[in-house]
Amino acid sequence: MIIDLECTCNDDPPLARDEGEIIEIGAIIGELTSQAFEVLAEVQLYVRPVINPDLTQFCSELTGIGQNQVAEAPTLDSACDTFLKWLSQYAPDAWGSWGKFDAAQFEMETGLKQIHNPLGQLSHLNIKQLFARKRGHRVGLGRAIELSGMLFQGRPHSGLDDAKNIAHLVNHDSLIREAILARV
Repeated sequence: MIIDLECTCNDDPPLARDEGEIIEIGAIIGELTSQAFEVLAEVQLYVRPVINPDLTQFCSELTGIGQNQVAEAPTLDSACDTFLKWLSQYAPDAWGSWGKFDAAQFEMETGLKQIHNPLGQLSHLNIKQLFARKRGHRVGLGRAIELSGMLFQGRPHSGLDDAKNIAHLVNHDSLIREAILARV
């Protein structure tokens, strides 16, 4: 499974680490072999922030998520329940993200809000780190896509679009697939 989160944010002044809240969960479930990463399903869940319920203009422009989308969304506890129900259909072995932010955010925010972490029992793979080890470049997702000779599909900083692009990169890059398979 590949996950990308979008969180509340601000550019000036930036939010403190524990003030950012998940506002989107984008996830892709797939079957990984040495030959391919075949996408089986996807989910996009918007989440209503409660610490800073009003999105900044910077956050909305960066993520494309509007205030109305999060105002009408469930809070994290309900979104995690929905996510867990979706996840239970597939029983993934592990999950990955571009960097360690997503794992740290899930752990920190569910802990602060005393919510069951739906990813707590699964191993996390830092796909950005695996890319850097195999390709010699520690770069952002957009640059990794470019270095792999592909074009970014969709909107950067959309959780679901970022997750789809990570999945596309994994599917395209046999070195990354091999590194993931060696860790799972």
